[in-house]
Amino acid sequence: MMESMDFHKIMAFIYLPTILIGLFGNILSLYAYSRPNRKSMVGFLLYSLSISDIFMLVFALPLFSIMYLPIWSDEQKSFVVAYTAKYVYPLCMMAKTCSLYIMVLITIERWIAVCRPLEVQIWCRYTTSSYSISTIIVFAVILNFARFFEFKIEYVDGLMFFKRELLDSEKHWWYFMFYFIILSIIFDYTVPFAIMFVANMLIISELRRTKKERSLMTIQQQKEQNTTVMLLVITIFFGFCHFFSMALKIAESFAGGFLTIQSEIAS
Repeated sequence: MMESMDFHKIMAFIYLPTILIGLFGNILSLYAYSRPNRKSMVGFLLYSLSISDIFMLVFALPLFSIMYLPIWSDEQKSFVVAYTAKYVYPLCMMAKTCSLYIMVLITIERWIAVCRPLEVQIWCRYTTSSYSISTIIVFAVILNFARFFEFKIEYVDGLMFFKRELLDSEKHWWYFMFYFIILSIIFDYTVPFAIMFVANMLIISELRRTKKERSLMTIQQQKEQNTTVMLLVITIFFGFCHFFSMALKIAESFAGGFLTIQSEIAS
């Protein structure tokens, strides 16, 4: 237990500057994409992505760093850990789902712009994107709402502890197998990354096909293509980072995870 706590303290100090740098970068992006000269369809989606990422990082701050820092008394720590696991964790997962599917939306928008340019005026509009963002938010809330019931808070000798409730694989094996493993892997990884993979392969193929025609493109078309290449690199990096998250998800399904094995962490 002591070795586990030491590990989490070390990781907390690593996560803290990483999260703060991420927050700073997303705040800068938020400012940049809110400028009048940067208002475009892609800019609107990246603006929405920055907002979602900021929420995710704000929730991740106590979840992965603050609650493990050696700055709390036993009573304070039990309170922070219990409420973070019970309430902040689901909110963080909702924000993560929003960020993930906004990336999917950006990829689809680029696919339309590159592979279906005549349909851009039909699909790539602020109204359509606003409805899509709203749908993603509702979907993220519905998909992750059950996580509010994965842990319960108990009081022992005046201290708060969180204990696995729905996430207890012995008492609620159906939830653990169907929701925590199967449903999560499908909607958090398989579906979004399958869409992004297929769309990006089509985009790359189209960019290669039009490479010889680049000299004939207008300045606006060249800017659009440069934007597509930039977003393609971001998407690949995004997927690379999530690969480790997926590996952790599969591992914790069999060996326990960052939160699921921490039912006595406050002690």
